[in-house]
Amino acid sequence: MIKLHLGCGLQYLEGYVNIDFPPENHTIQKNLKADKFVDIIKLSYPCQSVDEIRLHHVFEHFSRPVALALLCRWRDWLKPGGKLKIETPDAIASFKLMTSRRISFDCKQQVMRHLFGSHEASWAVHCDGWYEEKFKINLMQLGFNNLKFEKNKHGMCRNIEVTAFKMEKNCNFNDYSMSVQKLLQMNTIRLNDNNKDAPVGSELDMLNVWMAIWKKAYEYKV
Repeated sequence: MIKLHLGCGLQYLEGYVNIDFPPENHTIQKNLKADKFVDIIKLSYPCQSVDEIRLHHVFEHFSRPVALALLCRWRDWLKPGGKLKIETPDAIASFKLMTSRRISFDCKQQVMRHLFGSHEASWAVHCDGWYEEKFKINLMQLGFNNLKFEKNKHGMCRNIEVTAFKMEKNCNFNDYSMSVQKLLQMNTIRLNDNNKDAPVGSELDMLNVWMAIWKKAYEYKV
C-alpha cells in the first residue's frame, strides 16, 4: 500500500511516504524528517499505483493552472476508489472574519497572513484561495466524488479540509483538457451580466496561456 504525505514539513506520519522540499529551500523549519526531498511538481508515480494522497496547507501554494494539473496527475496515480485529502485556508470563512466589525486591525492582519502566506521564501506565497463550493466544482469536474468536508479554526485561522475519492471512470488527456478549460474559463473576467459568455480579447488570451501552463505541468516528465 502506498500513501503519500506531500509537503510534510515537521509532521512525519507513520505509514506514509513523507515528502518535502529539499532542506536548502527552507528558511524557518529545521531538522526536517522526510522520506523523500523533492519538488512536488517534479514527483512522479505510475498510474493507479497509489492508495492515498494527502497534503495540509500546501495546495494553496500552487497557481491556478498548476493546481488543476496536479489534481489530474494525482487522480492518475490513485487507484480506483483511492483517497485524496487536502486542507487549505478557508477563503470564505476568512473573508467573513475580515469584514467583522468586532476584530481589530491586528487580527485582520493575521487573517491576511493566513490567506496570502508567510512570504519568508519565494515559495511561501499563497497563489489561490479555496473554499467548499470551489472544491466541490473542481474535484467533481475532474473525476472525484463522495466529498466530505471538515472545518477547523485556530485563533484567527479558518481552515477547510476536503476528503474525496477517485471515480471508477477512466479519464484521458482530452477529458482532462476539456474539464480544465471549463474550470479556468470561470476565472476569466466577462464585462456583462451573462457570465456564461465565452471570454474575448485579452481574457481569451489569458485562458490560452493558462491552458499552456496546465498542459506543461500535467505532462511534466522527470
